[in-house]
Amino acid sequence: MGDVKGRLTLRDERAAVTRRRIADAARTLFGSRGYGATTLQAVADEAGVAVQTVYAVYGSKAGILHELRDTILRQPAAEALYEDAMSEAGTERKLELFASSIRRRWEFGHDVVAIHSNAAATDPSVRAEVEQVLGMRRAGIARFVRSLEGQLAPAVDVAHATAILDALTLPEVYAELTDIGGWSADEFEAWLARCLKGQLLRTRPRAGRAQV
Repeated sequence: MGDVKGRLTLRDERAAVTRRRIADAARTLFGSRGYGATTLQAVADEAGVAVQTVYAVYGSKAGILHELRDTILRQPAAEALYEDAMSEAGTERKLELFASSIRRRWEFGHDVVAIHSNAAATDPSVRAEVEQVLGMRRAGIARFVRSLEGQLAPAVDVAHATAILDALTLPEVYAELTDIGGWSADEFEAWLARCLKGQLLRTRPRAGRAQV
């Protein structure tokens, strides 16, 4: 019985590796060629598997997108940083932790957001998933803004703060600064924290080292 269990575990591990290879291949091709122009055969070739395997594992391109979406939603490190920010009493540190959570999320997933936006333009079945992810993002921002009440600058109300957070933390901003501007993820995080402090707080952020 122990040998059977061992063989099943190995089979499960191999299935997980194959699943990951297919998703990674699709992520690369969707990003370089576009969702509409990428076939499942191309994904299979890139992953080094038979196209029948891709169909068996995911069923369709939309099925692969669903898996890629989960790479954004299932990020324990980003979620932990967000919850740390929510429970942090010091406002400046709260914003630093929030900036760190955004950096972590987009560092590993901003390309997936772009892929979904591209796919939604050609595949109506994907649009609902895009809206779901956007809704979750907006809910997270709104929850965080509520935790800042009483600490915002006099000219900044909740609606204003929400708009600032939404604009500065868009994945497109991360992509523009890192992929095109050549910033490191650390530089983005430091910049975002400084911007949030300067835009939102009653008092100016403490002076620190010169930054980009």
